[in-house]
Amino acid sequence: MNDGNLSELKAQMKKSKRRQAASALLLISPYVIIFVIFTLIPFVMGFIFSFFDYNPYKPGEMQFVWFKNYINIFNPDHALFKEWWSSFATMLLFTAVMVPTMIILPLFLAYFVNFKPPMYKFFRAIIYLPSIVSISIVGIIFGGLFGGNEAGFVNALFGTNIQWLSGQPFENDFLRWFVMFLAAVWGGAGGNFVIFSGALRDVPKSLYEACEMDGGGRWKSLLYVTLPNIKPAINICLFNTLIGYLNLYGQPYVINALDNEELLVSPMMFIQHYLASGFYSSITGYICAVGIVFGAIVMIFSSIERRVMSDRRKAPVFADECRSYIEFKSSDGSINDGIVISMGETDSL
Repeated sequence: MNDGNLSELKAQMKKSKRRQAASALLLISPYVIIFVIFTLIPFVMGFIFSFFDYNPYKPGEMQFVWFKNYINIFNPDHALFKEWWSSFATMLLFTAVMVPTMIILPLFLAYFVNFKPPMYKFFRAIIYLPSIVSISIVGIIFGGLFGGNEAGFVNALFGTNIQWLSGQPFENDFLRWFVMFLAAVWGGAGGNFVIFSGALRDVPKSLYEACEMDGGGRWKSLLYVTLPNIKPAINICLFNTLIGYLNLYGQPYVINALDNEELLVSPMMFIQHYLASGFYSSITGYICAVGIVFGAIVMIFSSIERRVMSDRRKAPVFADECRSYIEFKSSDGSINDGIVISMGETDSL
């Protein structure tokens, strides 16, 4: 091949790469545009406004207040201090209950459906079907089931008059949170169930056979074969579930009684309430600071989860004879320096 043909081939390859890059940019452009308009720009604006005493209806009176809005978040004398941290506490408690439940229960169901018992396809469909129902419909269903008068199905069935959906946070609202727990499990377990089902089918059967040959029963095969091999699926489900319930909003918003429909029992409800109401527009800067702090807290929780679930690779441990041999051979450069580095790391173990 002469130089002319080689140059022409290189030009065609560059043109092909440019065409592929342009196609890729065209395909991802809708997401990028939506992300920039509805996520990046609002975040930047909210971060800037958090340093100002800002009222969107009086932009000319905006004053730079440094970190005053952030300090007020942790100031017990501030008017919204108790309401904000109360909403955070209720959300955190609900999250602490829901996250383990939404991992263990779907995994338990997927594990037994994976054995393909009779009518397993029917049960698989029944478990997943509620996941396609919107949270608004879930609120209507459970509001009708647990209505606080004779119109509620449960009360009508048993002839009771239990106020399931009433109550104040940390006082007499246990039944309301119990109903939200049932609604969340019913409507949300199917997504994790599908992920776990797919992961369980990918575990090699030869590993189970090897475990059985070594004398391991079903419990040991679950502990030493199943769980390690589906760890990526557990990581995905745990991350999504944690982030989802830290941003709790839909369940408490749609499942309530008239006497507590204005209660702000999650940070997202708190932020949405005070940002959407024009009556509280004078504290927009403070609410922006609350949103930034809450976002940082969510990032901390997610980082901890990722750190805990990450794979930890141990440095190799060498016997004394092997260590001496490696040090001797490395002196003349015949052994890769990476081995010596790894060997040095073991000194700290």
